[in-house]
Amino acid sequence: MVAWIHIKAMRVFVESVLRFGMPPRFASFVLAPKCGTQPNMRKALADILGKNASKEESQSPYSHDKMAEAAAEDGEEYFPYVSFSFTPFTFHGK
Repeated sequence: MVAWIHIKAMRVFVESVLRFGMPPRFASFVLAPKCGTQPNMRKALADILGKNASKEESQSPYSHDKMAEAAAEDGEEYFPYVSFSFTPFTFHGK
């Protein structure tokens, strides 16, 4: 379990620095939305964190629109922030 979390943390770092061109000093968080509230949470995050994307877009060789188009071609969802799902355990009891 510890190794799995470590790999997720490394992936967040690599995606943030290489994909978004962020400086290697940033904060990352784990969010656990209640069932059914994930779309609202993603919209709120995009509203808050997407504002900074337009300011930093001129410094980055990749624009928000180009990244969204590339993600759509690959069949992935694109967010103006790094997002990884993590479901460590599921229980299907009776």
